Amino acid sequence: MADRLDDERLGVTLKRVVIGAIDEAARRGSSTVEAEHLLLAISAGTDVAGTTLAEFGLDHAGVEAALRQEREQALRAAGIQPVAEERLRATRNSRPGWGASLREAMRRADHRARRDRGRAERERLAVADTLLGILRADLGTVPRALAYAGVDRRALITRLEQL
Repeated sequence: MADRLDDERLGVTLKRVVIGAIDEAARRGSSTVEAEHLLLAISAGTDVAGTTLAEFGLDHAGVEAALRQEREQALRAAGIQPVAEERLRATRNSRPGWGASLREAMRRADHRARRDRGRAERERLAVADTLLGILRADLGTVPRALAYAGVDRRALITRLEQL
């Protein structure tokens, strides 16, 4: 993963989003940066990926709400009452590592699919390609959160593929 972040072909825009994902994970006290943190960072952006998410009701607040609902559902399924938000404050002082869902999302993101386009266009769409990598997961926190939120994941993927 780290070698992909150092790859200049991905550009500064995607690197900023990954740094935002690290910040999201750290703010939440997570020991790893996962796909949901990357989704949160993308949803906070104003680029084509962020605005497309917002069109589907997934601005930053919408993604946070969907993830909160997924966490509450998972806890209830385990017979545990959801924990109040104020008790979930970050306590970590170290930088989180790369989680499995983030690694898989980056593998699924096809940053080479748009090789026929110019560098500036590839840079502009790198975050959208990464978002596709997140959305193409069939299992995990993000797909469950989107399902609970009633998001048509297939339609969102189709919209992003058309960019």
